[in-house]
Amino acid sequence: MTTAKPIPAVSFKTARTGASARANEMGMRQMQERAYAKRGEQYLLIKSPPASGKSRALTFIALDKLHKRR
Repeated sequence: MTTAKPIPAVSFKTARTGASARANEMGMRQMQERAYAKRGEQYLLIKSPPASGKSRALTFIALDKLHKRR
């Protein structure tokens, strides 16, 4: 018979202020605004949790690039 081993656990609490879900006048979340502000950089890496709006942030950047290259 084997003895039971405890499983380590990690827990954390967040402020849950809702700031990351609020949108500005263009409909961008906080993370998307930061990515859009860096749209002129040569390289841009967006690290964010799933379903946080990474693809939408890149869409805003792509539309800006298309608009400016007319």
